[in-house]
Amino acid sequence: MGMRVRLKAGVDISGFPADVQVILTALKAYGMMVADNGGPFFVTGAPDVRWNDADIDTIKRLHATDFEVVKMTGLVVP
Repeated sequence: MGMRVRLKAGVDISGFPADVQVILTALKAYGMMVADNGGPFFVTGAPDVRWNDADIDTIKRLHATDFEVVKMTGLVVP
């Protein structure tokens, strides 16, 4: 919980829809927080009728290896 990861700069996002490229560009710049809720690695966000769900679903093409750890915070057990 609380680890911050960022999409690696070298990940090619050109094949993603334009609206998803905006999200992925933000993930390259700002990253995201990891919450360990027992499920597989995935990106979540607030639902909104303005999103095209089919476009957003393309984010699933990313893998955990496409991200790098920026900061470790919270409880870290060896």
